[in-house]
Order: sequence, then structure tokens, then C-alpha cells
Amino acid sequence: MNQPSHRALWAGPAYAGLDTVCRYLLLSLLWTIGTALVITAPAAATALVATVHGWARGDQSPVCPTFLSHLRRSARTSTAALAALAPVAALLVLNSAVVPHMGQQRPYATVALTAVAVPFLVFATNLIPALAGAPRGVRDAYRETVDSIVRHPGAAGLTTGTALLAVCCIYIQPVGALLIAAPAARLVITAHGHRSTWSATTSQGE
Repeated sequence: MNQPSHRALWAGPAYAGLDTVCRYLLLSLLWTIGTALVITAPAAATALVATVHGWARGDQSPVCPTFLSHLRRSARTSTAALAALAPVAALLVLNSAVVPHMGQQRPYATVALTAVAVPFLVFATNLIPALAGAPRGVRDAYRETVDSIVRHPGAAGLTTGTALLAVCCIYIQPVGALLIAAPAARLVITAHGHRSTWSATTSQGE
């Protein structure tokens, strides 16, 4: 009986699967470290999505240098874009704490809060893929985000749902970040896979 060579074993599907799992775990770990420092969280999220998008296009570059390259490239724009949303997020959190104590006005206030919170969450979560496409600036990123939501509402909804589910899982079990972050980003990439302009823009930005 012929025994498979060591080279065949290393080049087989088992090794390819193990390599993929390790790459996803390492990328999730890098994202976790990046988000631990709140100030670098926007750039880390953008680098996470940009790195996975490169994998979807066949890029097999080393994980750490690729992630750090995207992190440096997107740091200024992603931080400015998401920091501008922070006051709105703070107001929504404050109002969500006040609404339960509004008595008879509570149902109306809940509807009003939901009418503002849902579009905000959709915009904020879909802003990350737009930033991963290397926009020229904050205004350009906002414009691309709105255009993506309007043109592809299904992908936008899936992106928001994936982000919220990932956040809930990580909140319940923080260690789950190592298992969830990169696969969640891949699901977002799959949802936005038909956006050829994103691929072209990312290629130009690298």
C-alpha cells in the first residue's frame, strides 16, 4: 500500500482547513486586542473587515502585517467617522434609560426612540464596510454608506443583524470574541460581495 507523502499531507484539504481556522482565530485575537483600547476600536473593526475582504479575493498574505497595514491606513478616517457618531449614541443610551420612567408617555417615547435608534444602528454598522473600502474621507464614507443601504437594504439589514448578534454573544461570553469576530466579518463580506466598486476601491487603497 502506498503511503501519502508528508508533502501531500501538508498540501491536503485537512491542512488547508486547519490553516483557515488558525488565520481566523489569529485575526479575531488581533481585533480583540485592538478594541481593548477604545480609541483604536474603530480602526480595528475596519481592519478586521478589510482583511477578511482581502481573503475573499484570494489574498493569502500573512495575517499580522496585513491587519496592521489596514489598521494604519484606516486609523484617521475610521476614528473620525465613528467618533462623530458618539454624541448621537450617547443621547440614545441616555434616552433609553429615561423612557421607562415616563409614565403614560412611555409608549409614544418608545416609538420615537425606536424610530431614531434603528436607522442609526443600520447606518453605524454599515459604515464599517464602507470604511474598509478605503474612502477618501469621512464625507465620502458617509455617502457610500447611505448609497449602500439604499441600493442593498437586504445586505444592510444582514450586516446590522450580524453585528448585533456578535456583540450580544461577546457580551454574554467575552472569550467568544476569538470565535465570532472574523467569521462575522466574513458573513458581512458575503452579504456585500456583489459590490464590485468596493473591490476596486479597496485595491486602489492598498
